[in-house]
Amino acid sequence: MLFKRQKFDWAMVALLALGLFLYGSYQPRFRLRADMPADFIDEPLVPSSPKPSAEAKIARAYWNCLVNDIQWQYGYGHTLPADPPPDFSAREGPSLTRDDAASRVRYWRRAQHVWYLPTTWQKNFEWNFDWTTELIQNGGEAVHHLFEHLGGV
Repeated sequence: MLFKRQKFDWAMVALLALGLFLYGSYQPRFRLRADMPADFIDEPLVPSSPKPSAEAKIARAYWNCLVNDIQWQYGYGHTLPADPPPDFSAREGPSLTRDDAASRVRYWRRAQHVWYLPTTWQKNFEWNFDWTTELIQNGGEAVHHLFEHLGGV
């Protein structure tokens, strides 16, 4: 007889619920790799070169912008917009001349190319409990819509 004066059954249900909660909370997260892919820069990177070229510095600055800013707005699997967003810039890069707009668009096109490559992203598993608040919010919205629908009839 299940749940009739058997503490073991209740403990098993609690362990099962805890296991499901922990399983749902340990989720994969995709982040852009900190190292810039070779396809992102126009000229080939020479690893033996003691000083990177100006173009490599500009590419590195745009890549850092992608890693630090853009990936939080458009995550893994999301489509990048056709035009670069206002915060896509080479802030820490060398001072750019009038070619700034052209290089910005060029590196945005490069970003669109490498954004979907699996080698551009790294997968890490992290604890994330956001799904609990989302579940509560979605449930609340569903109940709200249900009462609106029932009240409108």
